[in-house]
Amino acid sequence: MAQPATPQLFPDLWPSVSSNPHPHSQVGLKQAVDLLALRSSFSSPALLRAKDFLLPELVGGADNGDLSVAGTCIDGVQLKQVFELAEMQERRDFASLSNSEWHLEGRRYKDFLKRKAKKGLCCDELEIWLQGGAQAEENFHLWWERKEERRRTALLRKANRLANCRMTGRRLDCSDHPEEHRFFGKFNCGMRYCRHCGTAIFADLFGKYMGLWPVIERLLVRPGFRSRNIISTLDFTAVNLGRMPLPKDIREFNQDVRACVRRVMAKLGISSRQFLFLWCDEFGGWDPQQKKYNTNLHAHGVFVGPYLPYEVILETWIELRKRKDGARGVFIKRQKLDHPPREQHACEKARFARALGHALKYTGKHVTRADGERLAQLEAAFHGVRRIHTMGLAYHASLTCAGRCSICQRHCEKFCGHDGEHSCKLHRPGRGCPICEGPLIYPSDSGYASIVLLKREGRLDLDAARQQVGRDRIFAGPRGEPA
Repeated sequence: MAQPATPQLFPDLWPSVSSNPHPHSQVGLKQAVDLLALRSSFSSPALLRAKDFLLPELVGGADNGDLSVAGTCIDGVQLKQVFELAEMQERRDFASLSNSEWHLEGRRYKDFLKRKAKKGLCCDELEIWLQGGAQAEENFHLWWERKEERRRTALLRKANRLANCRMTGRRLDCSDHPEEHRFFGKFNCGMRYCRHCGTAIFADLFGKYMGLWPVIERLLVRPGFRSRNIISTLDFTAVNLGRMPLPKDIREFNQDVRACVRRVMAKLGISSRQFLFLWCDEFGGWDPQQKKYNTNLHAHGVFVGPYLPYEVILETWIELRKRKDGARGVFIKRQKLDHPPREQHACEKARFARALGHALKYTGKHVTRADGERLAQLEAAFHGVRRIHTMGLAYHASLTCAGRCSICQRHCEKFCGHDGEHSCKLHRPGRGCPICEGPLIYPSDSGYASIVLLKREGRLDLDAARQQVGRDRIFAGPRGEPA
């Protein structure tokens, strides 16, 4: 069967490949096969259009002005979380900005204009701002109003993403059997406190930062020698304010944690190439005595490096926080194992995995235990704030695998230390049709649609189909499929 014509959006990136390439040409036979395989994966309509990425607007206003959610959510917890997020819309006035905030926004506006000027845009507006005057102030005010409107509606857009999570999907057809093998892929919002995406995010983060093991291995494992470096947990706490901290409070807390570690390293004469520190911000869970959720901001971290005296860390932390909240909570403890392996390499790797699990545990803990209102509060508190931070050798460390795909020899897309064979994006395991393993393509109508509508079209859930095929393969006896 002839392949449909592939639209050439970027012809320079698609060198022409003849059906009989010369064996000594610049594009060899193997490269030609890879290019043809890549072309075939982009069969018509080849690329998604811009409108195919637009989610249905499920969260809106009713006739009486109240919020409403079109369709249905998975459960009551998700529905409660959607409403709580949509109602958290705070608007600031330009006149209410303090002097320091005004200067900060001015620097941001200047940086924005510089980035645009590099692309040949807003050059006149940048000149006006550098010269100053009434026109510059008016342009700055308009820019801030547009930015504030986006910030005000950001949580509303997050609420709409959450309402669409696992309730809408996208059509996918098998290129070999487009009429028989028809599926749909569910939309996953990817929000950190989504009850359905949070556990997957924890697994991805744990696998990603286990890619730090090659760096840690060089610090710890020295055959025949005892290493002077250790793996320990290092936690910092702030004073409980009795309310959920704001994003700016969390940013200030992280700045103090980073400053504390830097000062301690300077006092002990430890360079940034001799240690590794990773921490994650979180709040406490349910307090059974007070019958409410905790609001104490703290950071769980894993430290790999030389021994750190507790007194030095505590003294530095108290000095940094004495004019803010007077926090005195610092905890450092060498990571232990219940049943450590005998081999040093395996023992230290298991120790680091245990400490990393301590640092990242709250990324998947709350989503399975908290109610909708609490999950919305956590999402709003960390809105626009990084939860995981790194220092030392972990900062800008290369976490990607250096191997090559076992099929096409492209760069492996997985993280260091992954299980299984090396694979690129095109040859990812389980990427094709779960029935015949043919390539999956997007049909002409590939926009997001309700899962109810997709099921009425006779389409199968892609994830459920893959699970069923794997289950049938496992339970199939040596004589074939079960009767």
